[in-house]
Amino acid sequence: MKHAAAIFLSVSLSVSLVSSLATAADTSSTKPSFIQGDTLKVCTAAEFPPMEFYAKPGDTQVVGFEVDVMTALAKYWGANLQWVVGDFKGLLPSLDSERCDVVASGMLVTTERLKRYDGVGYFKSSKVMVTSMRDEQTRMPEDLSGKVIAIEAGSAYEATAAALNKQLVESGRKPTSVQTYPSASAVIQQVLVGRATATITQDTTAAYRSRQVPGQLQITYTYPDADLFGLYLRKNAADLQQLNRALGALQQSGELKALLAKWNLPTLSTDVQLAQQ
Repeated sequence: MKHAAAIFLSVSLSVSLVSSLATAADTSSTKPSFIQGDTLKVCTAAEFPPMEFYAKPGDTQVVGFEVDVMTALAKYWGANLQWVVGDFKGLLPSLDSERCDVVASGMLVTTERLKRYDGVGYFKSSKVMVTSMRDEQTRMPEDLSGKVIAIEAGSAYEATAAALNKQLVESGRKPTSVQTYPSASAVIQQVLVGRATATITQDTTAAYRSRQVPGQLQITYTYPDADLFGLYLRKNAADLQQLNRALGALQQSGELKALLAKWNLPTLSTDVQLAQQ
């Protein structure tokens, strides 16, 4: 059933974005209804490099690939961009309470989230398991039996860890001890200091973190099914169409490709048709 749901989600998103590409040239349409007073408010955790993060401690300006994408969208709509920064777990509730209009925080598109919100998946990525470079034993998720795994609270990785524990228990093995933390940087820190054996994150973030601490982290397992990062908004068919159209225009103009190059990300990451395969 999970595989079938994933196929349905991929097909639906593919059809939506292919349709947007066909209409991307029409930029004369009105702004989405959630842009009030020429301001586009975007919620983010700013803890997921290279998507959105603070370059140095003490910085007040968020940077990253998805930050640049939202800047381009705001320009496309003729709006001013305002960032609302908070814990990852509170981003969608902030969208509910209208503290922001869009959530852009390296957030995976899932069937559960799409039940409550509209979302557009536009960036291909893969989940990976990250361990300390000193660890020569943990090579597969099953190797985490009886060990500690650090997970970002409110993320889709909680479900991944829960599925692993179900599998371990059913096979008669000890489950892993799942410890949750409020940010992506915090879970990486637990691995670095030895409080956790592993964490689960995306390949893009794992590669960035590894470059920050050379020789200390390693990707030991890549999950087989590709994921999609997406932008979330409150349910509104017309607004969803506007977001699709704007993203399609950025893709068709080559602006998304230029941003991928700027952040040293794979050139096919925003190729929608490839992302659905």
